[in-house]
Amino acid sequence: MPKRISRADLTKIAALLATAAIMLLANGLQGTLVPMRGHLEGFSDTVLSLQGFTYFFGFVAGCLACPYLVARVGHIRAFAILTALTAAIILILPIAIGPVIWGLLRLGVGFCAAGMFAVLEGWLNQQAPNAKRGRIFTLYAAINNLALLGGQYLFTLGDTGGPALFSLCAILTVLCLIPIGLTRQVEPQRVELPKLRVAHLYRVSPVGVIGAVIVGLTGGAFWTLAPVFANSRGLTGDGVALFMSVTILGGAIAQWPLGRISDFTDRRIVIGCASVVASIAGLMLAVPIPSGFTSSSWLLAGGFFYGLSAFPIGALTNAHLNDHAAQEEMTEFASSNLFVYGTAAMIGPVIAAGVIKLGGLNAIFFYTATIHASFVAFVLYRMIVRAAVPSEDRGAFSVATTQGAGAVHFAPAEVKSEA
Repeated sequence: MPKRISRADLTKIAALLATAAIMLLANGLQGTLVPMRGHLEGFSDTVLSLQGFTYFFGFVAGCLACPYLVARVGHIRAFAILTALTAAIILILPIAIGPVIWGLLRLGVGFCAAGMFAVLEGWLNQQAPNAKRGRIFTLYAAINNLALLGGQYLFTLGDTGGPALFSLCAILTVLCLIPIGLTRQVEPQRVELPKLRVAHLYRVSPVGVIGAVIVGLTGGAFWTLAPVFANSRGLTGDGVALFMSVTILGGAIAQWPLGRISDFTDRRIVIGCASVVASIAGLMLAVPIPSGFTSSSWLLAGGFFYGLSAFPIGALTNAHLNDHAAQEEMTEFASSNLFVYGTAAMIGPVIAAGVIKLGGLNAIFFYTATIHASFVAFVLYRMIVRAAVPSEDRGAFSVATTQGAGAVHFAPAEVKSEA
């Protein structure tokens, strides 16, 4: 059994957790604020979708380039550079409003987000002892989810059409430098740059890789357009924030119990069941509001069940991937799988733009329902052609988190060593 987290352990990671919490407050606010402000400025749904594409294009570029930045200047300097760039970009957004410039700025935000979380999670991974890593990352995920929920509350405090919320987002982004800047913990050693071998990854675990694709395709569309979708269905600013909060809360509630269940059975069964519910929840959100229900109650219920089922899929499929990985391959696998996710998330909003053009905003969730249903079929096929991983070879599940505007953090690679 893994040991409890001691006070000494918390002392080592307190600065990292505080930095992550402040940064996720800013990301949670930004993730809802930017598409809502774009909608208010008259950006079409297609333009908003393409701005989601540029965000994730920047995210993928950050996955590739930021390890070189860390190798060159170290973790703290790299984090400070990326934080300063993010704050500057956020302050530019309300004074340089236009589809093209916002697309370029969103690319920059995605690039910086990938690097900032790579620094934080890599550092946290090195500070966490093997025997306690799962619990430490579960605590990290819980704090992140609370911060994301807090970001939705902050959205309700100001006028979407003014600059104040952007300024608040930039202030929080800068403030996240203080805990990591004051820490007396030794900066991690600069690790060897990871390899990206996607084809090898697929040969090892098809469900793990396709799971990352599914989470990217659906998550990229969701985080880009969900606030605008909720607004189009009659929810106001506070209602939009509540819709996003309830969805995030559903994901936060479900990840740990679903993960623990998957430790004791074929993980693909849990993955398939979650995908079935996610498909049903997508249809629930897409169809007209049934008689007898208010718009808010139906949408909030649909959002909760969507988060409850769709959000844990990334962590579950990554845990399944780690079950097939040798210890020395895990860091490489985590990097490669994150790259797969980011690439799919980049494509997701582009596909969603075409779907919206054909069927309107409601079609976003017909799109997610179709993707999740297709994944169910793929998981069933893989269960037929490949036996389950023996229970003694399955590593302990570690919770993944949802990053502000759509980047999923897959479980840390070394968690499998925990017994």
